[in-house]
Amino acid sequence: MGASEPPFSDPPAEADEQARANLRLISRIYPELANPQKPECFELLARAPISLIPPGSLLVQAQETCNNFILLLEGSIRIYQIAEDGREVTLYRIHPGDICLMSLNSLLRNEPFNASARTETRVRALILKQNDFHHAMEISDNFRNLVLKSLTASVSELTNSFYDIAFQRLDVRLACLLGRLFERAGSNTIRVTHQSLAQELGTTREVISRLLKQFEQQQCISLARGRITINNKSSLEWFSR
Repeated sequence: MGASEPPFSDPPAEADEQARANLRLISRIYPELANPQKPECFELLARAPISLIPPGSLLVQAQETCNNFILLLEGSIRIYQIAEDGREVTLYRIHPGDICLMSLNSLLRNEPFNASARTETRVRALILKQNDFHHAMEISDNFRNLVLKSLTASVSELTNSFYDIAFQRLDVRLACLLGRLFERAGSNTIRVTHQSLAQELGTTREVISRLLKQFEQQQCISLARGRITINNKSSLEWFSR
């Protein structure tokens, strides 16, 4: 790439101030895009809209075609599947800096989305239309490398998830999930429902309630409506294994 190609850290003067701010934000969250790019790629990202989406919004559901590519700037999106009996299982989440594996498959192969995607929090995201996504893949090595890097990371994460489902007991998976939630909260108490834990692990609320009751009987945790409290440091170390 020649020296005349503008880096996102210094957008051209003709870009309006909002576009310059957007591109600087993108370069911070997706550093692969902070290096010099072809002018066409700069223009493509500069004109792409940034959308604010409320929590709980269904972005796409199973068997729909994904027509947009998202660069997530704020918030989280949950990707999940629903079984015939209505049970949900979380496949993965998208956070700022991530790219959705399912949407890539849909865009690259023009196939239906094989899961559902819903915002968990307020989301701010740059939205690329399908044609713009394919054009960016063609003209920008950095954009293409970002997609490939994210693709391999997502496959590795999904492989680990499937390994856990196939080979780890449900009580161990639940304990590991609680450990992550306690760590993320930075507190001995988390606000979470039995139903949301069940959806996370692909089982029923009744099964989760039974396992949590066992943990409580072992004096590892205390249960209250919509809350779980860990009882002591040794219990936290056990959940964090």
